[in-house]
Amino acid sequence: MISELRQLMLDHSPQMMLLVDPDDLRIIVVNKVAEQVLGYTAAQLTEMLITDIESSLQDVFYWEDARGGHFQDIDGQEGEYQRADGTQILVTKSLRVLRYEERWLILILARDARQERRVEAVLEQTLSQLRTTLEATGNGILVIDWHNSIASMNRQFSEMWHIPEAFLKSGNDAAILEFLTANVVEQGLCRERLQQVSDPHESMDLLHLHDGRVFECRSRPQFLGERIIGRVYGFIDTTEREHTERALRESRDQLESRVHERTLALQLANLTLENEKARQADLIRKLGEAQNQLLQSEKMASIGVLAAGVAHEINNPVGFVNSNLSSLQRYMDSLLQLLDAYEARERHLPEAERAALQALRKEIDADYLRADLGSLLSESMDGLDRIKRIVQDMKDFSHVSGGEMLAANIETGLDSTLNVVWNEIKYKAEVVKQYSGVPEIECIPSQLNQVFMNLLVNAAHAIEARGSIVLRTAYDDASITVVVSDTGSGIPPENLGRIFEPFFTTKPVGKGTGLGLSMSYSIVQKHGGRIEVESELGKGSTFRVILPRQMAASSAEADVAN
Repeated sequence: MISELRQLMLDHSPQMMLLVDPDDLRIIVVNKVAEQVLGYTAAQLTEMLITDIESSLQDVFYWEDARGGHFQDIDGQEGEYQRADGTQILVTKSLRVLRYEERWLILILARDARQERRVEAVLEQTLSQLRTTLEATGNGILVIDWHNSIASMNRQFSEMWHIPEAFLKSGNDAAILEFLTANVVEQGLCRERLQQVSDPHESMDLLHLHDGRVFECRSRPQFLGERIIGRVYGFIDTTEREHTERALRESRDQLESRVHERTLALQLANLTLENEKARQADLIRKLGEAQNQLLQSEKMASIGVLAAGVAHEINNPVGFVNSNLSSLQRYMDSLLQLLDAYEARERHLPEAERAALQALRKEIDADYLRADLGSLLSESMDGLDRIKRIVQDMKDFSHVSGGEMLAANIETGLDSTLNVVWNEIKYKAEVVKQYSGVPEIECIPSQLNQVFMNLLVNAAHAIEARGSIVLRTAYDDASITVVVSDTGSGIPPENLGRIFEPFFTTKPVGKGTGLGLSMSYSIVQKHGGRIEVESELGKGSTFRVILPRQMAASSAEADVAN
């Protein structure tokens, strides 16, 4: 009864659980989650070694040490697990060393980390765009987190408050907030507003500075789900407006009995001010969304650098393995020549020695070894070439040069992007390439690769069972066109006009954020191009990315500034 209850607890754990004997590295106990995620039955897993599933270099070293009696607990380590269908999944795992009945055992707790990485990748895409949005607004923006530390501020905020450069460089948040309070006549109100981060209500205050200026301060809580994680403050310099309103009030008091025309002008001025207030209130409402996009773009840049670094590190061992295999092939040819010479002299040996040699040749199957050696080396060289192509595609896709304008070939970018997302597509669709040999254009390759990645992944997601995706290119004197067509479910007409809106998605909760097409639209627009879309329910969708062969000087300068 107790053992059944223990197994029931194991099977209802949200993590994969595998118990390993370090003496022979055999898996001796597994739970249901491990069976479901890895695709093996419990009987199959308990017949396997842990190194049949964990095959990365660091895992092999760990288990070799464990076999020798040297093992230790590990927390939060990333690795890859080999599934029954031959695919590999990214996992986060922890290892615990246990003592049971006078012997050591190792318990592995692992969870599938693929969804976490996909979410992080989507969030990364919009960070740089949102930082630009934050800097482009005419308002001073200040974000304070729930620790009462400054999480973010834009340049307009620091300039309008004349914050000393020394404070900005030192990052002394307390000194900056105290500097704000000291410059305001309503010091108590200002200090209270800056400290009420957890207040769930919005607020609007007028702050009068000692130098005569007047700032309107609107603030609202920043939510993460149902939890308040900070507060966003928007500052508008309303000095001129306050002076105007004061002058209008005085004029109205003195000239109320005068002409009706002045009254109409005053009403018009007030209406303009109310419209401005409404616009600023809407901008503050959208700032919470802007914060999420800022985080996403920053992470995307880090992932690009990481991918390029991984590609560089893989190149080093691939290089010396390739060199060693080439030398091994030459050595093998020389040894086979020597073996041929020995065989030619075999008939001169005594009968007994020839019989012994023939028995040995038959025992080791020398003819098969001679035939198979060349095939093995050729297949190994071919595998290395495939690894080098994959590494090059990773480097081409990441383009750690960042936002620099380069002359690049769009079809090459399509191929490298397709290789990067191939695992997302290969089970859903056949990809048909119809390239026309387009010329190079001036662009930011890594950003356009991001556009192609979004279109390809969306096309794969739109196909429910099995279909096809067509990649087609064309060009003329002024522009080039990239077409991505799929045979998926199509887009409903009522949604066709909203697909480029930020955060609009028809995918289930947790499957998409609605930022991919919005980011793609912004990137293509920055390149001076446009995206067109056609779709028919039940038949599929076609996206056309039309790019100029040369970006305008103003667009290039704007990209560099961003």
